[in-house]
Formats: sequence, structure tokens, C-alpha cells
Amino acid sequence: MGVSHSQLLGLLLAALLGGVIGLERDVRGQTAGLRTHMVLSIGSALAAEVSVLYSTAFSGGADPSRVVGQVVSGLGFLGAGAIIRYGSSVKGLTTAASLWTTAIIGIACGSGFGPLAAVGAALTLGTLWVVGRLEKRFLSSHGTHTIDFTVQDRPGVVRDLLGAVVGLGVRVVSSSAAVGEGPTIRVSVVVRKPDGLTIDKIIGVARRDFGASAIRVE
Repeated sequence: MGVSHSQLLGLLLAALLGGVIGLERDVRGQTAGLRTHMVLSIGSALAAEVSVLYSTAFSGGADPSRVVGQVVSGLGFLGAGAIIRYGSSVKGLTTAASLWTTAIIGIACGSGFGPLAAVGAALTLGTLWVVGRLEKRFLSSHGTHTIDFTVQDRPGVVRDLLGAVVGLGVRVVSSSAAVGEGPTIRVSVVVRKPDGLTIDKIIGVARRDFGASAIRVE
């Protein structure tokens, strides 16, 4: 059985729309970017087309929604892989949502609903890019970061370190401490800093006043 023009168009459209969404994720430095979204969208479109063929190729027909439903339910592991928990912060939720939505867009393309898929992709891209820029400009004047400090352990060192960070105008969202190698302690702090304050200044204070080493910023 050959590939019809409508089937080929559905796959190409799925690759295009998935690629546009993936490109936006790539620009923002997310792990799941252009290729991941394109492949996911193409695969979903192919699953939708195969499910439609199943319904017509076998006697008695088959329910196309069964294959489509399995695709949607199987997206859980991809979404989980895009979500990263680092310290007390969680990243990748938006990318996980975009992966799930891209799969639905691919299914729509494979099912022959190209215009609907295009509208869905446009709305998704608008939410990711336009709304994201508005959110960054008007709803948040602070940047959120997770910073790990390794300092020499002594009584009150965590309290003093947090006090020094707060003294720079930084808001501490959460903090945790764990025993490091030797006489050291690892302090993980989730902070929201003003736009005018650089991470380098926070690191400089930690190094100068507390001899902090092995500093990691996320």
C-alpha cells in the first residue's frame, strides 16, 4: 500500500508544526528541543494515520481512538524525562506540557485535521513565546536561581551565610544543608534576586566572607 498525498502532507505538516514549537524550546535552552518535538509530532501523526488505516483495512473495522489513546497515555515517560528536580526547584514543566501538546498536534495532522492542528500550534507557540515574554516583563522583576555553596562547617555558618545573601537584597525561597566531604557542609539555596544584582556578586560575597568553594548555579 503506497503513501497517499494526504498522508504525506499530514506527516510533513506535523514535522513543521512540531519543529516550530521545538525551536522555541531550543532557543530557551531546554533539553527537549527542535529534534525531540519534531520526531514526537511525526510519530504521533504516523500513529494516527495507522489507526485510521486499521479501521478500514480489517473486516469489521477497528476503533482508531484506541491507538491514539495509547499514544497519549504513553507520553508520560517523555514528560517525566523533561522535568528536572534540582534542590528545591523544579524545571521543565512547560517543556513537558509542550511535548504533550505537540503529540496531540501530530495526531490532528495524521487524522486529516490540518487547519485545526495549525491553529493549535499557533496558540501553543503564542503562549510559549508571547505570553512568556509578557510574564517575564510584567509579572516578575526577580530571577529565580538555585545556588549550591560548599563551606567549612562551623557553628552558625548556615545562618550567617543566609544572612549575608539576604543582606544583598536577595529573597531566600528555601534552603537546605547536608554534610559534605571532610569538615565541610553543602548549602543549597533557592533565591529570587533583583534584576540589578548579578550572581557574581553573590558568589563573591560567599567566597570572600565564608571561603565558599565548588559553587554551582542553576
